[in-house]
Amino acid sequence: MDNRISKLQALLDDKKCSAILISSPINIEHLTGFSNFSKYEREAYLFITKLNALLFTDARYIEAVEKIIPKEIKASTKDPVEEIGKIIKRQQIQKIGFEKNLTFAEYKEFKSEIEANFTLLDNVIEDLRSIKTLEEIEKIKKAARLTDKTFSYIIKKIKLGVSEKEIAWEIEKFIKENGGTLAFDTIAAFGANSSIPHHLTSNKKLTNSDQFILLDFGAKVHGYCSDMTRTILTKNAGIKAKKMYQTVFQAQENAAKSIISGKKNNAANAAKTANNTLIKAGFEIIPHGLGHGIGLEVHETPHLHPKSEDILTSGDYFSIEPGIYIPKFGGVRIEDDYLITKNKVEQITKSPKNLIEI
Repeated sequence: MDNRISKLQALLDDKKCSAILISSPINIEHLTGFSNFSKYEREAYLFITKLNALLFTDARYIEAVEKIIPKEIKASTKDPVEEIGKIIKRQQIQKIGFEKNLTFAEYKEFKSEIEANFTLLDNVIEDLRSIKTLEEIEKIKKAARLTDKTFSYIIKKIKLGVSEKEIAWEIEKFIKENGGTLAFDTIAAFGANSSIPHHLTSNKKLTNSDQFILLDFGAKVHGYCSDMTRTILTKNAGIKAKKMYQTVFQAQENAAKSIISGKKNNAANAAKTANNTLIKAGFEIIPHGLGHGIGLEVHETPHLHPKSEDILTSGDYFSIEPGIYIPKFGGVRIEDDYLITKNKVEQITKSPKNLIEI
């Protein structure tokens, strides 16, 4: 696991803590390699001090966990509150960091039983996760390749009379039949439905009067996500729809070209660049962020928006997804995945985004 535990231990002094209690299942997966803990129920805690790392779970998982976790992590089915209390006394730990994922009830239980100060450590592990290793990059690229392959498949399935749900189902089926899972629920939006950025896929069927077909989907392979959006125009699309498309396309190109690895405010500046492109063409600014990091989760650090303080640097994997949305008319969004390597911004998803009309 490329010394992830030792990297985190080295950060404890900077955070003025002697230990950290990790409750987020995704962060536990990142640090241990075990991915089967529920995202909705508390099935594990990971407690890391400067001297050791202990994973608390129950008898359902202990055998599977011990086969996967790195040797520097010890697994236990003992009561975490009681055991952490013993470690605190033995190692004379004064301050414990915890994650925002910890519930208030859990916080109260730990606080009442453990004689140490607790302090919120926000996004410590998320920041570590944002810089991808070569192994992680290869997994994400596999997800991106399957996403591209899915687009090539689904474009042939779009015809008059097909419903949004039918297209979404075809996308899900194809991804699963080809070794992946869905990174998130697919968005399929026809006609005016495309003006809703996170439209809930419906039974609406494609008709002659529709101008837009918006598809936002992504494959997940070996635990890592991809995220891509393509907007297709129908043969009924008018001048206004085509101008929207060309403007969004140019906004994405301009934003990507603006990014200089490691430069201060480059995430915010990319978002401002995209917005300026839209404004100059007579449209409103993007009503959502320009993009986001992608990895074990489809939305993670870094964040691209006008007020972002994140700095995009080598190893960051993220989306750029400008959009124009006009209520009751339609919307255009184009989204691709990008990776910064050796000071170069590389587009990873490769599906065609020239103006497609069907």
